[in-house]
Amino acid sequence: MSSRKWKYTAVLACALVLVSILCFIVLSGKLSGVNPESYVSASADSGAEPFTPLQDSTEGVAGMALAAKNDSLSLYINEDTTVIAVKDHRSGEIWYSNPPEMEEDSIATAFEKESIASQVSVSFRNTLGVLDTYTNYKYSISNGQFELQGIKDGVRIEYTLGDAELGIDALPKFISKQRLQEKVLSKLDEVTASYVETRYLVQDANPEVVERADTQVERPLVLRKMLAAFEQAGYTPEDLAYDNEENGIGGPGGSADKPKFLIPVEYRLEGDALMVTVPLSQLEESEGHQIQTLDLLSYFGAAISGQDGYMLVPDGSGSLIHFDNGKVKEPQYVQPVYGQDPNDNSRTRAQIAEPARLPVFGLKSGDHAFIAVIEEGEGNASIAADISGKQNSFNHVFSRYAVRGDDELELYTGSKVQEIQLLSSEKYNGDIRVKYSFLSGDGASYSGMAQAYQTMLVEQGVLQPLSDQEDIPFYVDIVGAIDKQQSFLGVPYNATVPMTTFKEAQGIAAELQAQSISNIQMQYLGWFGAGLEHELPVKLNTSELGKDRELNALQEQLNRTGGELYPDVAFQQVYDNGKGFRSSSDASRFITKEAAELSPYDRSLNRMSLLQDEYYLLSPAKLPDVTAQFMEQYRKKELSALALRDLGSTLHSDYRNNSLIFRNTARAIVEEQIGLLAEEYPNLMISGGNAYALQYAQHLVNIPESSSRFNLTDESVPFYQMVIHGYIDYAGDPVNLTAAANMRHQLLYSLELGSAPHFLWTANTSSELKYTRYDYMYSAEYSNWIDDAVSMYDEVNQVLGPLRTEKMQDRIVHQPGVVEVKYSNGASILINYNSETVVARGVRIPAQDYVIGGDPS
Repeated sequence: MSSRKWKYTAVLACALVLVSILCFIVLSGKLSGVNPESYVSASADSGAEPFTPLQDSTEGVAGMALAAKNDSLSLYINEDTTVIAVKDHRSGEIWYSNPPEMEEDSIATAFEKESIASQVSVSFRNTLGVLDTYTNYKYSISNGQFELQGIKDGVRIEYTLGDAELGIDALPKFISKQRLQEKVLSKLDEVTASYVETRYLVQDANPEVVERADTQVERPLVLRKMLAAFEQAGYTPEDLAYDNEENGIGGPGGSADKPKFLIPVEYRLEGDALMVTVPLSQLEESEGHQIQTLDLLSYFGAAISGQDGYMLVPDGSGSLIHFDNGKVKEPQYVQPVYGQDPNDNSRTRAQIAEPARLPVFGLKSGDHAFIAVIEEGEGNASIAADISGKQNSFNHVFSRYAVRGDDELELYTGSKVQEIQLLSSEKYNGDIRVKYSFLSGDGASYSGMAQAYQTMLVEQGVLQPLSDQEDIPFYVDIVGAIDKQQSFLGVPYNATVPMTTFKEAQGIAAELQAQSISNIQMQYLGWFGAGLEHELPVKLNTSELGKDRELNALQEQLNRTGGELYPDVAFQQVYDNGKGFRSSSDASRFITKEAAELSPYDRSLNRMSLLQDEYYLLSPAKLPDVTAQFMEQYRKKELSALALRDLGSTLHSDYRNNSLIFRNTARAIVEEQIGLLAEEYPNLMISGGNAYALQYAQHLVNIPESSSRFNLTDESVPFYQMVIHGYIDYAGDPVNLTAAANMRHQLLYSLELGSAPHFLWTANTSSELKYTRYDYMYSAEYSNWIDDAVSMYDEVNQVLGPLRTEKMQDRIVHQPGVVEVKYSNGASILINYNSETVVARGVRIPAQDYVIGGDPS
């Protein structure tokens, strides 16, 4: 071999070795994914049979047939209108899917009355992107296009929405001369046969087959005559299907241009509740028409104007919309469950709102109420509500579901911007399932609704009673390190700046312990990597803040007095494209198929800031792999607890081709990962507190303390707190970061909400946070707060400590600024937010103060 050939061979061999090494590195660092379909819950065959009403020995419900019955409830259905009614044997109250008084509505137009009479409505887009809405009353019930079926403990209705008439497509587009003569012409009189025959033209390419002359047949008069002739001849749908198939036309006719949908709805009695299911896997759409959203039972239990009551919506901690509140110029309340989907390519944000953390809604009318819990499909759901006096005379609340993801694409043509509405090509195929429970008497209130939901969660094993412990937790978030732009000789660079080292955190804990605060629950933010915005997949490097032994010493110090250390981790935002993460394969995708790259919001501009570091949304399919990689490293740290920053507060979709993940699928993936983390670290602190995370949380922080105060709503209520009190220790946002700096007001609010004090601190001066994206922590320097924090904790703990394991049973507003909270052991707290002394329930309450009352057992 010549020396030149030998050199070429050697170079080629080296190149192959290098390529092999690079491939190994890339493949070994690549994130693996999961199959999203395995996380979708879809109903099996319901075993439906032809509907046969049950024998009813009671007076029943007028005009309705008995579909199911148990000890608590009876389910009735009107076989002509498909209106259902649930009769509560305990109270005698009857709840209707559609208000019986709809004909008395003097406000509603004919179109609006069709909505009131509907159980389901769908909004859909055609191939041109035009949005339309079909109600099942106008497009199904009024035409008799539905089928009643009997199922176990209930009834199933299959609605066909749309124009079921084929029109011109009831006539074969192509048919052989022989079959036209045999099936049609031979069975008609001479004149009619000639009329039909002349409307079919012989094909040049195939003289044995004739083609329908559409330019003639489309005329209404001609079409009516042709349809009548084929009907007279006894031409059947089976004949049409045969001729279409023989001539290469799919389906019974070419009616793809007409919207038509098949939507099944199932009603079942389950104990003392009504379960409503829409199995979306069985939903059918005509070609070219894609359902975007589905509204379910928009007027269930609706209250006509003049009645006394309110609607409960899960806005933040909870909010009430009073009947007939007169806010007729305000828009309808609509809010997505679990907050907005971050996977949105818009750079602006429509509104700043408290997320809806619980998938519930309810309505109280007089001495009766219902609470509805979305048990499946809640990740795709929104809660909607509206008052009487606008489009109609009814107050109503209901749930809406995204069947497809939607987004906007902006096209710039010169100085004009055109927005094109986009839908995901695939639809969600999981179930929608809503459970309606019925309350009466003293239980017909939002407090009663909270107790009913709490009972459900206890029965499901989601909530476990707290063990006896007199002291409430003292929650403190410690900011470890942040990333900050600095400069050297005028050259900017990103530096990691320690705000609180491990030794400094030990000093803060020691100061608190020296003042007799023992139950310290410390969440450590930014304790590894580049600080708060750490890398994914994670590398648990703590060198900026100290050694691992110092972190372990901090944990041991807290444990000695009954406290705990919770190192914080966030999994769903990736700030670094590399080191195992590839945006092309591992980031979520917008509907436009771009990688979901976002920026933090600038609150002053209410839009994303291009001046701050951009980040990617991790695809939910890759979350299990990232979680596993984190756990592999975290085990080596010998830590006993963990804080989850985003898994319990945020859900996002991924619109990647062939692997689409809707928010409800993401919910199932996230919940699975929280469960796996909880198996190894049962002592979890979870931020936000979405419903799917409650089962795994020992501590909840940053839970909603109020509502968004939308214009249509009237009153914020602590519904969320009523559900979890006595079962999970919790706190709201850090006191020192709230807009209301009045410590006395914050103390009173903690007493009303049953919430433990919560602070966020740094050892380093807050001035280090200037001109960074963390400037909202401007008041975090612990030395300015520790005395007030200890004083606040001591007072709150003295009141709430003995109530920690009790249920929060009721909340009464005696007058503006005067609230009473009652507990299951008979204790009560009367709170006066006013600047003057007041008397409530015969008790004198000083200004900005409280009185402990009741008869605690």
